[in-house]
Amino acid sequence: MFKKILVPIDGSAEAIAAITYAREIAEKFNSTITVIHVIQHPAYLTSDSHPLLIKSLDERGNEIIAQALTYFKNFEGRVETRIEYGHPGIKITEISKEHNYSLIIMGRRGMSDIAKLLIGSVSNYVLHYACCPTLVIQDTDY
Repeated sequence: MFKKILVPIDGSAEAIAAITYAREIAEKFNSTITVIHVIQHPAYLTSDSHPLLIKSLDERGNEIIAQALTYFKNFEGRVETRIEYGHPGIKITEISKEHNYSLIIMGRRGMSDIAKLLIGSVSNYVLHYACCPTLVIQDTDY
């Protein structure tokens, strides 16, 4: 049923909760899990103008992936990782479609109404535009 599960992460407690859910589902369905972190470089950055800041964002992305992998110790299934660049919601939905994921499991960060209005919600975007079922984890008390 869920052969391929995509788990977008951002280093938050909610993302870790999503990993926990994904692992349990993958164990039941013998699924492959792909953990993805999308780095959104600020629009004003170019590789020439701010190389140290870009390097810092990239290093942080690698740290987030490494932290996520610690939750897969003794996991007998297959885990893949990806780091992508761009708008997180758009990248997640594009990749889920291009690679035929059967389920997306992601955390929901509690944003104020003002923050949602100004920058939008990645989980809300994915819920509206994903081509496969999406499970959004709201509670970190798992």
